[in-house]
Amino acid sequence: MTIELPIVLAKATNRLNQPFTFHVPDHVHSITITVQTEQQMWLTYMVYDEQQELRAQYLKGKSPNTIVINQDKFKTSPYTIYGPLPSGEWMIDLALITKEALASDHQVAKVTIQYNEEQKLIADKIFWQDKNSARFQLNDFDSKKIYPSKSKWYKGDFHTHTIYSDGQMTREENMISAKHQDLDFFVATDHNIVPTSWHEKQDILVIPGVEVTAQQGHFNVLATDTSPFSNNKLADMETEEGMKRIIQSDYGNAVISINHPFLTEWKWLFTETPLDQIDSIEICNDPTYPDNEKATEMALTAWNVLLNDGYRITGIGGSDSHLKPTETYEGSKLPSLIGDPGTFVYGEGLSADQIVKGLKQGNVVVSREAFIQYSIDSFISGDQCTVTEGTAKASVDTDTPIYFEWIVDGAIIKKEHGNQSEYTFNFSDQEYHWIRVDVRYEDGRFYGFSNPIYFNDKKPTITTWGQLLAITKEILPHD
Repeated sequence: MTIELPIVLAKATNRLNQPFTFHVPDHVHSITITVQTEQQMWLTYMVYDEQQELRAQYLKGKSPNTIVINQDKFKTSPYTIYGPLPSGEWMIDLALITKEALASDHQVAKVTIQYNEEQKLIADKIFWQDKNSARFQLNDFDSKKIYPSKSKWYKGDFHTHTIYSDGQMTREENMISAKHQDLDFFVATDHNIVPTSWHEKQDILVIPGVEVTAQQGHFNVLATDTSPFSNNKLADMETEEGMKRIIQSDYGNAVISINHPFLTEWKWLFTETPLDQIDSIEICNDPTYPDNEKATEMALTAWNVLLNDGYRITGIGGSDSHLKPTETYEGSKLPSLIGDPGTFVYGEGLSADQIVKGLKQGNVVVSREAFIQYSIDSFISGDQCTVTEGTAKASVDTDTPIYFEWIVDGAIIKKEHGNQSEYTFNFSDQEYHWIRVDVRYEDGRFYGFSNPIYFNDKKPTITTWGQLLAITKEILPHD
């Protein structure tokens, strides 16, 4: 049995957000969905069964146009939920954007649905997917077997892509590239779709995530066991209230992180975003992308404003890896690599829970190359320091010419060239303070940063992203 659903623009436009229903008969063990398009477009859809449970996610990228939802774990496509396929009315929530407005009554795509058709899938060994549910296991990784379960700094990447959205690498190639970059973990964050399975288990921890991708900005849900669209629709991303609902949805212990907040047309523009819902900000996004040099400096400035206001939002990095290791962006001489920058998280072992715990506590250091050692006595990044005076120390085990910038309460207090530096402080006033160290190459380019060590507390007064933008705009130099 085959069903065809034409996707037609009812009026002259370049956008469509529309649900389509289709009937699943009894005794169906497999549903095959194929999308055919006439031109290039950004097309996403979510499939819900008759109980409104999310069963499949799709974004038109380098992946096949066809997906299979099967009751068999090993016959279902990536980003789908296997298990019984109940009869009744199912729904496809579809959203698309074309580059240019098209004429009204113009068919831009066709969805074909087939039942009980056997399809050849991309060969992939699944190593996690929870049974019969859109939720899946975050901890299907035996750290004791592969790693010493000990306290240390683990190197990772919180922003990656594959062919299942707009990336150039397969999931297997992501694993290979991450291993070459000496990563301990990375988070899989394709646009709008959460992985429900992954390529065969190896000695790298893969954590499920998603990049919620809207016209007015992108944010990541890191270490999530459910989709943002389990209880929200794709159209919700296009309004302030809708995006606020998505951000405030229940993701368990997952991390909400704003991506590349000042990067050209991908900057975060949802002004009503409540700051108390944000766990982290991607301060450095792929430093090989030319526009990111300016965006990183703007993000550092905005982060200083938040820290001064009493927020303890963690600064992280993300490669936003889209290219193969041999490829570069126009205007760049360096390849865009997973793990550049690397985000180091202190944990008591390597698991999703430990990475999330360290990230939320701010036990995080970001570096393009070697690890940045930063401490005050036994206190590390993210800690609350209990001494009022002493010496903060920083060092990098490298021969690369670098210099340190000591950032105290948002101001550069000291600069020192070389691979190690110290700063002596005295906070006898018992007020709220923080100290962070930024590291730069000799020519001033970004090398890395620590998260702050904090002294005392302060109740924040800024409440929304729009307020933060207004304050940051006054501080930044005007072009």
